Amino acid sequence: MRSGLTKLIRMLLLSLTLLLSSCSGQKVEKNTPVISKGDYNFTMYDSNNVKIAEGVFDIEKYEGEVISGKYNFTKVISEFEGYGNMRGGNFTGSINEKEKMLLVDTNPGQADRNVFFNLNIRKSPIEGTWYYTAFRKAAKYSRIKLTKK
Repeated sequence: MRSGLTKLIRMLLLSLTLLLSSCSGQKVEKNTPVISKGDYNFTMYDSNNVKIAEGVFDIEKYEGEVISGKYNFTKVISEFEGYGNMRGGNFTGSINEKEKMLLVDTNPGQADRNVFFNLNIRKSPIEGTWYYTAFRKAAKYSRIKLTKK
């Protein structure tokens, strides 16, 4: 009877060990976005996924769900619709923590003829879309990528 109890205890310990070791390899997604203060290189693409511009995006303030900072272009390969209104300067943005998304306004205070970034901040590099919007034109979406310097 004693050997039967010993076998049962060994089986339970073996089962518990296997259960715990099978769980250790799982990846857990971070709850916090992968964006922080600092400099990011950005690359903008056109609707054909061809690189059209590169620049630096500097997040100076990050408080709660609000960010702000400056950006500038380091290389413009091909001028694009909206470029004339976003030649560099200040930006503002808001973070949706639940959706892990960041919306950036590249020309705060101007509603018409503006460029916005919608960025997925779940993983690095940060990717999303940029779009030009104007009151009398349909918005055009293309890809953008940010990489922490």
